[in-house]
Amino acid sequence: MDAMIDLFTSFSGLLSLGIIAFVCLMGGYFTRMALRKMNEEQSRIEQSEVHQHLKAA
Repeated sequence: MDAMIDLFTSFSGLLSLGIIAFVCLMGGYFTRMALRKMNEEQSRIEQSEVHQHLKAA
């Protein structure tokens, strides 16, 4: 229980809490960005395949 009190009341505890929150937010941002880029790449590949099939026909 003393660790929780130190985490929320001391200066170094608050800094640690800020770093933990920042790292979690950064991880969420990078995950979202990577998923969006993968979806964009997949749709670009599918569009390229459709154009190649149309040219061949």
